[in-house]
Amino acid sequence: MPKVTKPLTNTEVEKSKPKDKEYTLTDGYGLFLLILPSGVKSWRFNYIRPYSQKRTKISLGTYPSVSLAQARTIREEYRALLAQNIDPQIHKEEQERLQAEQNDNTLLKLAKRWKEKRINEVEPLTMEKNWARLENHLFPALGHYPIDKITPPILINTVKPIYNKGLNDTLHRILNLANQILNYAVTIGELPFNACQNARDAYHKETQTHHPAIKPEELPKLLSDFQNSNRDFLTKVLFKWQLLSMVRPAEAVSVEWSEIDFDKKLWNIPAEKMKKTRKGQFPHTVPLSSQLLKILEEMHPITGMNKFVFPHYSLPNQSMSKETITNALRKIGYKGIQDSHGLRSIARTYLEDQAVDFRAAESCLAHRIGNEVSQAYNRSEYIELRRPLMQLWGDYCESCGMVFQFN
Repeated sequence: MPKVTKPLTNTEVEKSKPKDKEYTLTDGYGLFLLILPSGVKSWRFNYIRPYSQKRTKISLGTYPSVSLAQARTIREEYRALLAQNIDPQIHKEEQERLQAEQNDNTLLKLAKRWKEKRINEVEPLTMEKNWARLENHLFPALGHYPIDKITPPILINTVKPIYNKGLNDTLHRILNLANQILNYAVTIGELPFNACQNARDAYHKETQTHHPAIKPEELPKLLSDFQNSNRDFLTKVLFKWQLLSMVRPAEAVSVEWSEIDFDKKLWNIPAEKMKKTRKGQFPHTVPLSSQLLKILEEMHPITGMNKFVFPHYSLPNQSMSKETITNALRKIGYKGIQDSHGLRSIARTYLEDQAVDFRAAESCLAHRIGNEVSQAYNRSEYIELRRPLMQLWGDYCESCGMVFQFN
């Protein structure tokens, strides 16, 4: 015959005293009172989860805030849910989530408003990356929080797992984005002040290093190592194209045949492909050296029917990945010595050593010259000044052993 549990009385609950070790008083049907050595009395409900059949416990609150009668009422509600194969704990969390979503000033809802405003100020790819960071690291824990409940300790503890993984750059990007959202909330009057402004100081910020790059005089060895590596044909040609053109990795891989003006010997890169500056996005034109033209002449019979000069192997309507050259350099032993973006540094250092015109040299890298005011009025791309510089750089690369016959 199963053991019958005698229900608790109000007197038993009220007069229960703490002991050296925690102990329980059972009311029956899964309800019991946990008395801690500290004197705290906590109502718990013990049950078997639907489907998994694993036993677990859920807190119903502390006594006397939750009376015996109230605890029994909650127990019966949970038993009713279990009769429908609904887990009370999951049900409770879902109800809390739905309630939080009804609040108009949650971090997630303010973040969406911030995104609508911010999306017109930054490069689309940057916004996409930042939003993904928030979705991965911040919203799961704090998305449902009212913004006025987000305190420095809460934010600091939320990003601690990122810190523990050693992802210092990601950690500080998340804290910066969180503060952008909270500062936006202050601006639009949803928050009186941002208490988390200095939360970033809770974690050390590692010094950012420049992209690794060799010296121009070391270029012959790099060219030889890359050419003699087991990298595939397109990767080897892309490497030369990126090095010669001085553009960023994303711009190099996305070159389209329609952007090439063979008559004027120019590569016209549309604004939407270029890095966004403080004042917006600008198109960039690359004067084509004889070496760049040789690459195009060799590639045209191979990829001329495609949209991109360097199409993706399995997705011909897309270009190769902007990480292709960095990955290749790493695999041939240049990790920490040379990366894809750092190829621009080799070219810029070489031009500096030749004492060429500063404006033209900076324009080769699509760098805007002067302050915001001067940039607003000076729209020159110094194309004719850059032509001899692009040829000078191309001739140097060829003298270092760059090969242009691919058959």
